[in-house]
Order: sequence, then C-alpha cells, then structure tokens
Amino acid sequence: MSNRVSKDNQNDDVSMYYPDGDYENIAADDEYLSTLKRKQKLRKKRGKLSRSQKGMIVGIFILYALILFAIAWITFYKPAQPGGEEIPFETGPVQSENGNINIDIDHPNNEYTPETPDKVGDFTVVDGIYNILLVGHDRAATLADVTMLINCNTNDKTITVMQLPRDTCVQDFITNKLNAVYSTYYNGAISKGKEEAYNTAMEELSGILEKTLCINIHHTAVLNLDGLINIVNILGGVELYVPKDMQYYDPEQGLDINLKEGYQTLTGEQAEEFVRFRSGFLQQDLGRINAQKIFMTALFQKVKSSISITNSDKIAQVAGEVFKNLHTDMSLADVLFYAKFLLGVNLDELNMTTIPGNLTASYYVINRAATLDIINEYFNIYNTEITDDIFDRNHFFCLDDPALEKYYFADAETVLDEMHNGQDISDDSIYIP
Repeated sequence: MSNRVSKDNQNDDVSMYYPDGDYENIAADDEYLSTLKRKQKLRKKRGKLSRSQKGMIVGIFILYALILFAIAWITFYKPAQPGGEEIPFETGPVQSENGNINIDIDHPNNEYTPETPDKVGDFTVVDGIYNILLVGHDRAATLADVTMLINCNTNDKTITVMQLPRDTCVQDFITNKLNAVYSTYYNGAISKGKEEAYNTAMEELSGILEKTLCINIHHTAVLNLDGLINIVNILGGVELYVPKDMQYYDPEQGLDINLKEGYQTLTGEQAEEFVRFRSGFLQQDLGRINAQKIFMTALFQKVKSSISITNSDKIAQVAGEVFKNLHTDMSLADVLFYAKFLLGVNLDELNMTTIPGNLTASYYVINRAATLDIINEYFNIYNTEITDDIFDRNHFFCLDDPALEKYYFADAETVLDEMHNGQDISDDSIYIP
C-alpha cells in the first residue's frame, strides 16, 4: 500500500501544524477538523478578487492617472505664440504710390534711403511673453467704455496694463475716436447676422492695433458691466479710497452716481459707479482712467486675498461669472494658465499706464515717441526693437490736422501720464485733479 496521502485526504493531514506529534490526539476531534477546513477555504476565497472588484481597481487607477496627467498638463501648458512667419505688421520701408521710398517731411526721424532693407531685424519671438486685448462695453454693447492691452511676461513674472482712452484720436471712423472702432465693427457684425459678433469685432480691432502699434495680440476678451458687478459682490466688495465726492445722474445711461470721499468697501454696483465716473475730473476721461487704475489695484489685491485652492466654492462662483459674462477666443486651458499666472504675481510686479499722449478740446492724441518706448519696453515679443520707421506707419492715431500733429510728434517728455506701480498705488493712491 502506498505511503502517500491521497489527494482527497491532503486537507485532512494537519501534522504540519503540530510538529511534536500532538496532532494524533487532536485529529480524532472531527469538529476541530471541520472548523480548520472552513478557515482554510475562507482564506483561499479571500485571496481572490471578483470581476467587479478588479474592474473597480482598474477604474480608480485610470482616474488617478488622468488626474495626474491633467495636473501636469496644466502645470506645464503654455498658450501658443506666433512664429516668425506670422508677423501681423509691415516690417519694410514705406513706399509711395510711384514705388519710391516715402519720406515724411513733417517727421524728421523718417529719413528713409534707397538702401533701407526690405525687412528691419529678424523678429525672432521671445518665449513666454503674451499680449491680451480687453474691452469692457456698455450694456447696449455699442461703445467700448474700457480698452486696454495687458502684457503677461512669464519670464519676469510681471503684468503690465496699458489703457487706451475712449477719446483717443484715430482715423477713418465716424467720430474719429477709439471707442467708435469697436462699436463700428460690432454693429457691422450684427447687421450681417454674425453669431459671434463680439469675437468678430475684436478680431477687427486687434488687427488694427497690431498693424499700427507693431505688436502681437495673442488673445482678446470682452467683458460686460454685469460681470464686473457680480464678481465684486461675490468677493464681498472691494476696499479702496474714493479720491473725491462723485455725483452724477444720467437716466439714459442708467447712471446714478453718489459716492463720498474716503476709504470704504464698494459693492459691485458702487464699483461700476466708480469706474464710470468722469464728469467731476478736471481731465475728464484721463481722470476716469486713473480712477480705474486705483480700482484695478484694489480688485487685484482682493482676488489675491480671496481666491485660494482651499476656497473651491468661491473659485467656482467667480469662474462661473467670468465665463457667463466674458466673450473670448481663449480656450479653457488658456484661461487656467493666465489665472494661475495672475495669482502668482505680486502687487509690486503689476504696472499700469495710459497710452502716452495729451488732451485737446476734442481728442486724446497719443505721443508717437513715448508710445513707441512703452511698446518696446513692455509689449514687444521680439528680440528686435520696433523702430520709428515702421511704427504707426500710416499715422492711424493722428488726423491730418496741424493742431493735432504737434501733439502726435512732440517730444516724449511732454506726455501727461506716467507708469504706475501697483504697490505705489496701494500705498499712496493716484492724485486725480
């Protein structure tokens, strides 16, 4: 007879658990053997996963991997920048109708010669510098109350805002004022039945600014006043110093402004009153623009102090208002990129200015030389300086009027405004006559 334990009796052999031989007495206990077998079977059963359990583990693993991928993608994502072949402005000398070099005798810096090259500089793009065109329109969406260029320099970690007054002098539009440019294109898009009238208008406006200022505009955005009001209210108001009593009533525009001088927390509705008031300022629209600098500084501080990764509810509310009231060509990834960048910039890295110029009875006329300096220092994305030869080559920002040209071609030192730093504004505000 074989000494081997049969397969059927292998589970009955418990000698391995009792090396001293005591198992012989225990083996007689059938109840104990039954208990031992059940435990062994239970251990085997626990060691196996059902199909649904395996599927759940795989699903969790895939979800976790996707979350990690999304975080990594957002962390390293950068919006696209135009290449060297996509320069949106002319880089060669101005040609007259007969093909000769056109020299502007009224502007001595335009001393072109036949040897002028076809292209000035190589215009290689510097990575990490972006320009955004932002327009804030009235509720009728016909006039641009706010027009500004925003530069995000991820290399220096700075933000520079340049405001363009509503009354900035331009050619070829009904009122010859900048706020009519957006209005003209918007109404034209509406009359043609364009579904995306906002984006159409912004494409046209950004195209003009690119060609004249010799810049690249990577993204455009239009924000209505209701969005501004709601965002301020979600943040719990904005704290700032109102520089003077502000009182103005215009039922046609829906304006009933009544603010008192002093430090206070403005609600969203009061914030709208603050940024739209101008009648009581000596310099009218220029005063209003400087008041907007005060507001933007206060709003910047409020956003920085209120929005954090732990405050998901407030993030969701602000994001909801932004997307509801913002018309933009940015993707969601672009918006997240700029939002993350904004939250990482300090107040002393925020710069604000008005496009350099001077006031006349009817217009705000830019100063050509000072504006070119600002463009090269803050908004030029190329490793080549924009030269006076190509900047605003057709004088879009000046009418054919000697009284206006004297301001347009004046020395850079004659301009009214200057560059303001966010920290300085927070500490000392801005004097507005």
